[in-house]
Amino acid sequence: MPTSKNKAGIISKSAESVLHDAFVWARQSRHKIVTVEGMLLALLDSTEAKPFWLQNGAEIGVFKASLILWLENNIEKSDAPDPDTQPTLSFQRVVQRAIMREQSLGQPVSSLSLLSAIFSEKESFATTLLTDHKITKYSLASFIAQDRPSTPPSKAKQPTHSAEHAVPQPTTSRISQEPASPTLFISYSHADDDCLNRLLVHLKPLHRSKAIACWSDKSIRAGDKWRQEIRKNLSGAKIAVLLISADFLASDFIVEDELPPLLVQAESKGTLILPVILKPCGFSRDPVLSSFQAVNDPALPLLGLSHIDQEAVYNRIADHVTQELSMSRK
Repeated sequence: MPTSKNKAGIISKSAESVLHDAFVWARQSRHKIVTVEGMLLALLDSTEAKPFWLQNGAEIGVFKASLILWLENNIEKSDAPDPDTQPTLSFQRVVQRAIMREQSLGQPVSSLSLLSAIFSEKESFATTLLTDHKITKYSLASFIAQDRPSTPPSKAKQPTHSAEHAVPQPTTSRISQEPASPTLFISYSHADDDCLNRLLVHLKPLHRSKAIACWSDKSIRAGDKWRQEIRKNLSGAKIAVLLISADFLASDFIVEDELPPLLVQAESKGTLILPVILKPCGFSRDPVLSSFQAVNDPALPLLGLSHIDQEAVYNRIADHVTQELSMSRK
């Protein structure tokens, strides 16, 4: 099971116990799969999560009864006495989302991290049950904020080259220098430089009118501290366009330094993530990235289209950006 491969410090003992208990319960019930609902069932018994349940008046007995009934009625059972229970894609997405979020904050995944990540599985029965019982992501975020005091500035860790510190803590002077226009961050592989250039042409009218500041690593000037510039613009991104190809997915820097803070901001700040599939690649196999709606059909990558159809995709990106800016002004 996944917990056996846990690297030291990535997942707390409490969260590891939750994942272990979810698998044990599923196997004892002879279920072929372990689901987000099974994870939530285990979270109800988590010592670490107990103060949150108590603070929010959760009826643990009612929760358990509802989850067990749903699991028994919806999960297929195996004839084997000790089935090879496998996690669902949604289960894997929750774990990966929690890991990415906490790595960017330099924290191990906790039971509450897993619970927070469940809320993004909007179509799941687990999220519906939580919502019906007035347990919201906002109440959880508030509880976590109270439970996790901010690090005093004098003791704050300096950013390193690892993904654990990909989200910077800007100073007051840095904030005062931020441009008035919201930032559109473009994440891409240098192997796909031509696609970036064409996208920038389509976005130029929005950039010229100062509706948005389009930023990619092409904006880094000689003498700039490039990692610092990337992190600064990542943290201020209102919209992120991901130009996805096999080269993009193979880039350690993109996967470890750019994607984690962007995915965290999508969760916490509502940053709009716009994946664009350039070439055949593993986008659909990535449980986290594929949870975001791509601008174009992954089965019809941009570079396999005619020139006119490629232009239509680039124009569609500009339309999405314009629509997001319009909605944010309301």
